[in-house]
Amino acid sequence: MQNIIYCCLTVLICILILYWVKTATDSILKILLYPHAKLTEIYYNIRLSYINGTGYVSSGGNIVIGRECMGYKFVVMVFSMTSCMFVKYFERFKKVMWFLLSLSGSVAVGVLISCVRIIGSFPFASLEKFPLIHSAIWVFLYFNTLIIIYNVLNRKFNHKLNYKLIRSEKNE
Repeated sequence: MQNIIYCCLTVLICILILYWVKTATDSILKILLYPHAKLTEIYYNIRLSYINGTGYVSSGGNIVIGRECMGYKFVVMVFSMTSCMFVKYFERFKKVMWFLLSLSGSVAVGVLISCVRIIGSFPFASLEKFPLIHSAIWVFLYFNTLIIIYNVLNRKFNHKLNYKLIRSEKNE
């Protein structure tokens, strides 16, 4: 029953995150998009400036890093997966710690992967099929990252579980 309540709380937080980012003002978006813009500026040695209602825009106007580029839906996917699928390995206070770790880790991974996606898509921006290429990179990166995160955590927790079982058998 505790895990069901925990997962319901996770879903509620996910909905709140989606709503908060979707309705965020320009002053908040400027901060949320800053890592993406700064890494793109450094990697490609270009200058991006923030335009209200749009996001960070290149001097020529052909590159825009906007609200949908920050990967907040991916952050929600990672958070909900890590939080709910592995909560069964924790008791009481450790569940709260796992919740906070899942949230902060999801944000870190989400920002990193969305930056990689933006930097990887940048060379294709002038192509006619850019939306298709950008979406393909999105699907590839996000899907594979979810698989890797799941496999790493699953292996880690199953290894701990197997170690505890082996230890308890030795004590008997």
